[in-house]
Parts: sequence; structure tokens; C-alpha cells
Amino acid sequence: MNRILFFISLFIASAFGQPKEQIEFQLNTISGVVLNSIDATPVIQLKVEVLSGNNLTKDSTLTDENGYFIMENVGYVWKPKIRFSLKNYQTKTLNLKPDDLDTLNNMVIGQVVTPVPDEQMIPELSQSTVKTRAKIFFIKGNVFYNLKNSSNAERVIIQSSEAIESRPGFIIMNINGKMYDPTRCYVPQEGRYENLSYILRSLLRDPIFEHSGHPKYLPEKLLEPTIIYGTVINIQTGEAVMGAELMLSKPFKRRISDEHGRYAFQVDQPGTYQIRVEPPLGYRDSNFGTAQILVKYGRGGWFRSNQYVEP
Repeated sequence: MNRILFFISLFIASAFGQPKEQIEFQLNTISGVVLNSIDATPVIQLKVEVLSGNNLTKDSTLTDENGYFIMENVGYVWKPKIRFSLKNYQTKTLNLKPDDLDTLNNMVIGQVVTPVPDEQMIPELSQSTVKTRAKIFFIKGNVFYNLKNSSNAERVIIQSSEAIESRPGFIIMNINGKMYDPTRCYVPQEGRYENLSYILRSLLRDPIFEHSGHPKYLPEKLLEPTIIYGTVINIQTGEAVMGAELMLSKPFKRRISDEHGRYAFQVDQPGTYQIRVEPPLGYRDSNFGTAQILVKYGRGGWFRSNQYVEP
């Protein structure tokens, strides 16, 4: 009898004495940044969802131009998960743990997502037209070159873009509200700047590239020095941070982020460059994102490298 009582007591102690898994907790605000795992650039318009244990969506949002997202007043969640999804990226799902909450029940997450291989990308259902094909080369924040003459080309930072089909099989590019001849537009292609009308030659009605007499690739001597630029961002709020000190190694250069958190370095030699950040008072380095930039060409490069700090 005593032995039976002993085993019953042992069972009760083991059943009630072991720590219980916390399956529900309160989540006030969840925020963070999502980067491309290949080149550490921000992933824009990526869907971020907080899911309950039975995969029901509790809250969702999209990342902004800096890859930043935030969901506020999420509430109580049961076995929560977070899911990142975007066409032509591998979907990523992670469990959320109460140990990652701060004292205000907020959570900050920095994640990277991986593009699917080219051969696995989902093709567009509609047939490509010369307008849609042309527009993919003019991404906001990137650059292209406009060939003015044989000895001069202008670097243009893209703020807005539109391809206008002035007549069937012929286009004009409207970039930043200004019209550009496609035979004079050079867009980045595998480390070089290639003539837009040459790329689109199979979609254009007339052989305008051949008639232009312009080179297929823009000569390197017409390219401007490579620029490494970015924004210092508070990873918790997504806001720009002014007054951070950024230092580039070999050769040593120093910049201070401006009132919009922006900085830029100019380099003219290929190599691997490293950026070190000294956050301003009240911030610390978040250790998220990449601080190294591989520059394959000394001229013509345009590399975005945002830096992240936290209070």
C-alpha cells in the first residue's frame, strides 16, 4: 500500500512540478526589417503575418521601401508564428517566443528571406509587352545613364518611371517627368550598362538600335565613380537616425548621417568595403544587416547598404 501511495505521489509531483509551456501571451507591438539574403537589400511589399497556432491570421502588414514593418496592438496570441511571403521569394515561418518580448510586451525581429532560383520563378501570365519589359529596368532609387554624346553621359537617379508607347512598337521613357530616347538609355546589366533599345530589340518594330550607331555597352570612361549609400534606421520604429558616424575602411572615409539618416561614400576602386557604425547617444548597434559591400567595378556602381541601430 505504501508503495502504491509512493508512485501516486511521484506521478503528481512530476505532473505538476514540471514547468508548463507558455502557449499564450500578450503581444503589444511587433516590428522589424526584412532583407534579401543575397545582397542584404530591403525587401519591399513583402507580406508579414502574425498567425495563431491554428494558422489563422491575427494581424498582417506589408514592408515599406526600407523593408520595415510594424503591427501594433496585436493582443493575446496562442502559440503564435510569424510568416514572411512574397512572389519569387521562399516563404518563411518562425515561432514567436515570449522570451523575445521586452518589458512592454513589444518584439523586434530582423529577418532575411531568400529569392527562389531563376529556373523556379513564377512566369507572368500575360504576354510581355515592350512597355512592361522596358519599365522593369527603371526601379525607384536605382540609376541609369543617358548618353548625351560620344564623350558625355549623365547619371540619373530614378524617382519615377513610365514607358510610353508613342506608336505601336516604339517607346519613349518618361523618367522623373522628363522624356528620354531609349537608344540613349543605358541600364545596369551584370556589372555593365547596356543599351535599352538593344535589350528590347525583339519587341520593337524598327531596328532603332542599329540605326542609332550607339555602342551596345556604355564605355567605362563615361561612368561616374561608384557610390555606396544608405540610411541609418531605428530598427524598432523604422525612423531615420541623424548623427550616426559611419566609417569606411581602406581607404578610410568618415560620414555623419544627415537629418534624414542618409549617408554616401564615393569609391573608384573594386574591392570589398566594410562600413562601421558608431551610433549617436541613446542608440546602440543592432548587429543586423551586412556591413560589407563587394564592389566588382570601380566605376558605375550604385550600392545601397542601410545600417540599423536600436535604442
